[in-house]
Amino acid sequence: MKRINERLARSIAATMLGLSFAASAQDSADPYPVIPLASPPSPSLHAGHAQQLAPAGVMLGHSGKWMLGYEFGYERMNGNLDGSDRIGTSEILQSFFASPTEMRMQMHMASLMYVPREGLSLMAMVPYLVKDMDHVTVDGERFKEETDGLGDIELRAHYTVRESADHRHLLYFNGGVALPTGSINERLNGARLEYPMQLGAGTVSILPGLSYIGQQADWGWGLDFQPTLRVGETRYDYRLGDQYRINAWAMRRVTESLNLSLRADGRRVGNITGADEALDREDEPTKDPNLQAGRRIDVLLGLNFQPSGGSGGENQRFYLEAGVPAYQSLDGPQLKSTFVGRLNWQWHFN
Repeated sequence: MKRINERLARSIAATMLGLSFAASAQDSADPYPVIPLASPPSPSLHAGHAQQLAPAGVMLGHSGKWMLGYEFGYERMNGNLDGSDRIGTSEILQSFFASPTEMRMQMHMASLMYVPREGLSLMAMVPYLVKDMDHVTVDGERFKEETDGLGDIELRAHYTVRESADHRHLLYFNGGVALPTGSINERLNGARLEYPMQLGAGTVSILPGLSYIGQQADWGWGLDFQPTLRVGETRYDYRLGDQYRINAWAMRRVTESLNLSLRADGRRVGNITGADEALDREDEPTKDPNLQAGRRIDVLLGLNFQPSGGSGGENQRFYLEAGVPAYQSLDGPQLKSTFVGRLNWQWHFN
């Protein structure tokens, strides 16, 4: 319990530090002021037109509005790293009975958002996960593991902390909680599968995020900090490592309907605390709780499309994004990511 309180205290302190910094920055003179345009001021970042100049994860809107969404995510991992160096299967099999060679993960996520009042959005996100992992043993035998099912449901809130007078800069709290609805008892031939093949964390996760978005003319940009802090232990006496993510992005309007984006997604994941005694850590690296941590930076290109024409399509938005890791350093041997992508659809309505 002491360790849980320490992590929560660190999270709250980090969030409050960010809020105090943002408030002090708003009160002081800006050395790089935004030059007003000759045309009328930009619409609020809460408005639909400005919403185009933000990634799919930015969910803001007017009071009384609803949003229904679906997202498909895909990640492929191939080969292994030890630190930032490649390590071959034959070398891994000198220390383990089996080695993973490739893994694919799909996510189908439904989301529902409601805006009870200006500056506050409430969301529920329900993921369905599909995973498969290929292995080879010291005897040369190859086999595949597969799992699918409900993941951990997230409940989030976006709350506006500060918005500039010209509506071009917005700081908001983006946090919530993840519920342990995903299975951690996925099995193959009666034996429990390794940590990466499970569908949930097995514990409650606290999500205390803080985000900034800005806009000027045909440009949008932003930065957000998204920790995932695990609370307690699973019924199998382990806890997944905390995760810290920083996203930085820029978006450019090409036409009234189409925008282009560039995003850098950096993350740091900690090792597992404790261990599932049903998993033999000498069997394969994915069963060793001390070989799950790592650091990674992905670079992704994206398209953001909003239909026009007045037939109701303007209330829908489509996001397509794909990229590759620019940097990885893993506590290995551990599978390395080679491709990430996602397709997102949103429908805003009263």
